Amino acid sequence: LRQDFAEAVLRVVDRVPPGRVTTYGAVADAVSDRFGGGPRQVGAVMARDGAAVAWWRVVRADGSLPAPLAAEARAHHRQEGTPLRSSGRVDLVAAFWEP
Repeated sequence: LRQDFAEAVLRVVDRVPPGRVTTYGAVADAVSDRFGGGPRQVGAVMARDGAAVAWWRVVRADGSLPAPLAAEARAHHRQEGTPLRSSGRVDLVAAFWEP
């Protein structure tokens, strides 16, 4: 992936407020006009460079995170007061932030 795309993705993710989330697709939409790329490319950036930002604030379209990260993300969500569903997924209706 191009470095300018990765930097743009990380800038968007860095703007997500505590207690709110956005989706891989919404991040892709925010940067695609200038850089191209879609949700999978955003996921690749987050997997490689996401530790530099609040990675738990980017979730799948159904409000979930990949299983290996879910427990750690849930701890961050609870600490920040992010609205969660009883399933443990983020309540996107209440928590979604549009980049």
